[in-house]
Amino acid sequence: MQDGISSTQLLQMLLQREKLLYQNYPLSLAQGEGMIGWRERNRECAWVCAAARRIGLEMDAASLAVSIFDRVVTSVRIPGKYINCVAVGSLSIAKKLCEDHEEDAPVFLGRLRLEYSAQELKRMELKILEVLRWDANLPNLNRFVECLLSELEATFLLPSIKKHLDFLLCDSALTSNFRWSVLALSTVSLLVEATNKHWQYPINALARLCKIPMSEVNRCRVKISNLWSRHMLPMPSTFHLLADLDDQDSDMDTDSPLSYDPSSHPPAPSSEASEYITSPAPRALQPTPC
Repeated sequence: MQDGISSTQLLQMLLQREKLLYQNYPLSLAQGEGMIGWRERNRECAWVCAAARRIGLEMDAASLAVSIFDRVVTSVRIPGKYINCVAVGSLSIAKKLCEDHEEDAPVFLGRLRLEYSAQELKRMELKILEVLRWDANLPNLNRFVECLLSELEATFLLPSIKKHLDFLLCDSALTSNFRWSVLALSTVSLLVEATNKHWQYPINALARLCKIPMSEVNRCRVKISNLWSRHMLPMPSTFHLLADLDDQDSDMDTDSPLSYDPSSHPPAPSSEASEYITSPAPRALQPTPC
């Protein structure tokens, strides 16, 4: 929690900002030849999560990077061949906001085994910040989950579900249809259900605090459970939550389908990549999520 601010106050601030920034759901991407689709969005978010893990960033940085990335790709047109450059820029900005120390751009790019130049990265960061109106500290899934667990005095549960949050961040069927607050509350409800048979009482109280209908939470819970089942992730249980966290991190590095693969992206585009973030996208019908 931020110094001098309670979890309740921070939660209310996040909810107010989310209401202001995310007024129209479901989210949509710009249509057109060469523009990215939800499949490309999911692939790049998987890359962001794996890359963050590779260089030792915590979940707050990865979650913020995905929030920044989604805000950009749903606000302006992004040709597919430049999408990784936007993902790298989003991760770099998130790292600067979440980490206590600066890191030179060449070192950051080298650790990720990328061929972009420091100048290309800086140019893309500036373009992203312009789209965000220089306000990149966005509401995100991890921040909401952290606040909600703090309200329940159960923040010790957060490290146990890092892998579960990764898969939520990378699934556009969820992120394009549910706000971060709804995804977070639904996730927390599944965690609390695993440890307390009377889970409905604290979750109903949180839903009232957040002004989120329980019908929406229940609908989201079903979709989250189905997602975790498809990826063969264990549903949260008392045994799972109390398991050794080091073993979970080790499994995540080796067995996760989100594992980082530097060969999964083509060589870096030209130095003109950032110039292809163009005018705001017109309203478009929601494409079928992958």
